[in-house]
Amino acid sequence: MLTFPLHNAALDLKGKPPDELPHGLLTIPAEVRELVEVERAKHRPEVFAANEGKFLNDWTVHWYFDGLGQEVLYRRTPEGPEVLAVGFDEIRSLTDGMKPEKMAGLQTYQD
Repeated sequence: MLTFPLHNAALDLKGKPPDELPHGLLTIPAEVRELVEVERAKHRPEVFAANEGKFLNDWTVHWYFDGLGQEVLYRRTPEGPEVLAVGFDEIRSLTDGMKPEKMAGLQTYQD
């Protein structure tokens, strides 16, 4: 389980409706980069290299949405996660009838 400092972005977002939560490309916070560096020391370089982008993207989503009780649909990118939809209604609206090949590469987060 991730252990973030006492304050993360999600604390400032509590109680907001899905449409007021972050969407689009999220900035990877310095705290997430620091946690990724801690992980780097625990793994062989080739294993870490294969997972670094996953760590950065997934932990950034966690940083912003931890404890908010909202499902998040996002895509991993080299610059950070791109949030496509937040909450049941937005996700359903975006994905309803979407062909499986268009869903490839999309990730979900639910706390």
